[in-house]
Amino acid sequence: MENNYKAFPPGWNNIRVPTHDKGATLAGIATYTPCVAKGIWGQRVAWGLVSLGGARLLPGRVGTWDPPFAEGGWEQLLKQLHEIVGDFDSHTVYERRRMRRGLMMLLLKGDTPVGFVKARELPGEGVAREERALTLVENASPQTFDAPRPLGSGQVAGWRYLVTTAMPPRMHRMIEGRPTATMLSEIQEILSPLARPTGAPAHWAPFHGDFTPWNLRHFGEGRPWLIDWEDSGYAPAGADETMYLSTAFAIGKTLGPIPLPASEAVTYWWVEMNRRIREKLEWGLELRQLDHGLLEALSAGEAE
Repeated sequence: MENNYKAFPPGWNNIRVPTHDKGATLAGIATYTPCVAKGIWGQRVAWGLVSLGGARLLPGRVGTWDPPFAEGGWEQLLKQLHEIVGDFDSHTVYERRRMRRGLMMLLLKGDTPVGFVKARELPGEGVAREERALTLVENASPQTFDAPRPLGSGQVAGWRYLVTTAMPPRMHRMIEGRPTATMLSEIQEILSPLARPTGAPAHWAPFHGDFTPWNLRHFGEGRPWLIDWEDSGYAPAGADETMYLSTAFAIGKTLGPIPLPASEAVTYWWVEMNRRIREKLEWGLELRQLDHGLLEALSAGEAE
């Protein structure tokens, strides 16, 4: 499968959107989940330009993409994906090359999404966790949110992958205000069948694990979509809400007192965020405003 792409959004260039069809380009732009004003307006402007004149109006040069698989691995993956979702003729690409290396693709037939692929190098525990969580979500039929449905999974060329349904290919936004207590409670209840990891304290509760404004998206009316369940598992009570309030503050939306009042959940995330920051520094990556904002929001945990 040969595709030409343009990189999006400007400055990050971590999403490659196909350029052969206006609808496919728009679907690729819709995979971006911005939460700060610059990103939000950048997505809106890009959407408007492409709607008017197609991919040629999207800034940047047209290029190709080399799949990060061993010889023959890409062809094997495409064959397996066709067996799961049927026909598709193009895809978007979001590729991680540092730290948690991985790949995500929106599969398209014309301008219609037929599946979303998330792949990680083996052992790919996060992909396995996400599949388990989304299976529980599908079986539970949640009342307060929508989520992707798992369609299939497998391994190929040293990678583990999961195929799910895709979000609607249209513009979306963060929810207004704080997530409701009913939603948080429903997530915990749905994930309660997850096996408790060895060493997890008995009082810890199931949680989404990456409950942030960029993973909880509104498409007009109706329930929001909750995506990215790779980090689901067990944590102190209130961990999901704590992460949401912390990341909201870090992107410029204060939804609670800062720093957040000391609690086991705040301490949990303080330790975890510092671990992730050390990992970034070891990789030679620069810290971002988000990193500093999270530490500021969680600084009550410093004394624990």
